[in-house]
Amino acid sequence: MRRVTAEITWLIRLLTNLSVSPMLPVHVHSDSQVALDITRNPVFHERTKHIDLDYHFVRQQFLAGLISLTFVPSASQLADFFTKPLSGIPHRFALDKLGVVTLPSNLRGDIGVQANQHRNLEERMKKKKEILEKRDVSEKS
Repeated sequence: MRRVTAEITWLIRLLTNLSVSPMLPVHVHSDSQVALDITRNPVFHERTKHIDLDYHFVRQQFLAGLISLTFVPSASQLADFFTKPLSGIPHRFALDKLGVVTLPSNLRGDIGVQANQHRNLEERMKKKKEILEKRDVSEKS
């Protein structure tokens, strides 16, 4: 979460320098309830002194109004589609959320039929080649 917050901070400063007013706060979604609680609750934060400076930075940006934190359950994380192998219902759910649609195939027949058609085409081309070679030989004679 610290890296995302650092990137957001950098982008906000860049946009401000370019005279573009960004919409604040920027929504940060996380599936870690503990990380969100540590950032939001200073009493809980004081009891966890072993936490890195990362949470101090995120908390500072949260209190400044730069970011807002939102909990998103792990099942609804679209980033999982790119980072974890999903199968079945979670895979279909992620595809639907991303707007990916399956287009109908315009292929006809199965692979066995297509292989037979390819073989037949090769045989016909071979026969035509033999006929043309015989014709060339007979014309030269």
